[in-house]
Amino acid sequence: MEAPSVLEVVVPDNIWVIERPIWFGGVRLRARTTVVRLSGDALWVHSPCTPTDDVCAALDALGEVRWIVVPNRFHHLQTPATSARYPNALVVGPKSAQSRNPHVSLTVGTDDPAYTRSTPELTSIQLRGVPFLDETVFFHAASGSLIAADLLISACAHDHWTWRIAARIWGRYGKVRTPPDVRMRTRASTAVAESIAQMRALPLQRILVAHADPITDRPVQQLAEAWDFAVPPHLRQSSATL
Repeated sequence: MEAPSVLEVVVPDNIWVIERPIWFGGVRLRARTTVVRLSGDALWVHSPCTPTDDVCAALDALGEVRWIVVPNRFHHLQTPATSARYPNALVVGPKSAQSRNPHVSLTVGTDDPAYTRSTPELTSIQLRGVPFLDETVFFHAASGSLIAADLLISACAHDHWTWRIAARIWGRYGKVRTPPDVRMRTRASTAVAESIAQMRALPLQRILVAHADPITDRPVQQLAEAWDFAVPPHLRQSSATL
């Protein structure tokens, strides 16, 4: 099936993204919604964008929206509107997002057995030790894709000039790193190290995040380098061998 033009194909017949501009902290970022087609043409919509008629027509052409995923405390803004557009879809996410946005009505958590049994194509991995984000990432084994929101960030020539300038100042232009606010609010811990090690052990072919192009060049190595600051010194030697 050919994807409608509003969607960008990442993995044919399996994964698409929808890109839109957002302003955050005085810079304009490119933000991405990731759509995964599961068995039975069920659609899993990660970090939903504004459900315009064009977006909904594109989604409806691919399958049935059954899962609306809030990946962390911050990627929730368009969840209420998307849920209203697809009232039969279940909303998955952390309670921390609901506390930040009372209009978000969660159905299940990412670790709820009812959710995990219904989405066997995806493995949920909590990014522990980073309560500022309270993020869960998801691994799509069939395509080797790790799907996240604010796990990593990077800027390139395709980005708005405001983010290109800021990214050069923050050392994120042409480099895959953690978002600056995540870096400032994260301390090295065993919990973070173990979570990153769990992700690094996966057979990754790509990492899809909200604010960067797909990371396909050495995804495991770039993930490790970006999060090295959060690995305690006594664990760095063992983690380097993974």
